[in-house]
Amino acid sequence: MSTILTVIKKEIIDTLRDRRTLMSAIVLPTLLIPVLLYGFSKLSSTIIKKEKEKKLSIAILNQPSDFSTYIDTSKYKLVTDMDMEKGRDAILGDDLDAMISFDESHNQAVVDNKTAKVNFWYKSTNLAVKDRLTGIFDDYEEDLLDDRIKSLALSKAVLNPIELNRYDIAPKKEQIGKLAGGILPYFFIIFCFMGCMYPALDLITGEKERGTIETLLTVPASRFSILFGKVISIALVGIAASGLTILGLVVALKVIPDIPEDFMEAISNMVQVKYILMLFAMIIPLSLFFAGLISALAIRARSFKEAQSLVTPISFLAIMPAAIGMMPGIELNWTTASIPIMNIALATKEIVAGTIDMGHYALIVLSLIVLAIIAVVLSFRQFSKEGMVVN
Repeated sequence: MSTILTVIKKEIIDTLRDRRTLMSAIVLPTLLIPVLLYGFSKLSSTIIKKEKEKKLSIAILNQPSDFSTYIDTSKYKLVTDMDMEKGRDAILGDDLDAMISFDESHNQAVVDNKTAKVNFWYKSTNLAVKDRLTGIFDDYEEDLLDDRIKSLALSKAVLNPIELNRYDIAPKKEQIGKLAGGILPYFFIIFCFMGCMYPALDLITGEKERGTIETLLTVPASRFSILFGKVISIALVGIAASGLTILGLVVALKVIPDIPEDFMEAISNMVQVKYILMLFAMIIPLSLFFAGLISALAIRARSFKEAQSLVTPISFLAIMPAAIGMMPGIELNWTTASIPIMNIALATKEIVAGTIDMGHYALIVLSLIVLAIIAVVLSFRQFSKEGMVVN
């Protein structure tokens, strides 16, 4: 055991001297999420404010006289001398925001209590155009409906035979927690992988290139002790990267202004000691799995560049399952709980929402431990082959 600890101490010191590892495992995880959250918050609020204040240019064809009262000229610029073809071209060319065309029989249809047709052209890439003008149409339609009800001596109840009341009883914390919990694991899984990748390449392939691994093998220690010390060191960096990702999120939520209160409440549930321990109970075997898997590949490489080409495609093992776990409709059950990495993404979602099933959670942790053991054994078999270790 003392030999393993000595190897771990040596490898950690060597790892902390590597700039690539420091960037991927410490600097990026700590800063990326706060920077992204701040940037997203500022950008979205700026865009929304700009779209709401923007004066839209619209063309109205065959406009009925009563519709003009719904157009606030301080918010909308009316463009004249426009026909249907020119209007569509102007919208595509961003010279016009929208075009409204009333059917020629519109006024008569209104008088006869029939359905009047209105055509509305716009580009969905102009974010606020549809919502703003739809609000005008709704107001216009509501007033026409009120006039018809009065003229026919009816009540609104006649037109609404059913009143459907919807009650979403899912707590706000659970709703937001499912969303936030779906995004969070994507980051700490990726950084866990990156945190394991660079030290693994340096401590194994890098030592092969430098010739120092041959010297290390001459010390009175078993190959398993040397390898296990390396794998533990690599996994510790991956764990640190994941932990700093979570820390960065917590700091961002405390520092960045204008974050919705419900979102803050959902995330604060995750930073309780109980849930932090549950997250790390998954992160630790995940890091060991990544460390063992990457080490097994790095041992086979003869150069750092070759090792990168072998390991980089494996990053999809981390990215794809985590991304699938973010998709709506993918829920944690006995089947998904046994799918590596996806199960972490789904479990984190449930943990943040406060709805985790402990049976599913136990299966996830157990499956991750099994995968970690398999990866370490695979790595040791590669490390035991003389031709793999020495260039």
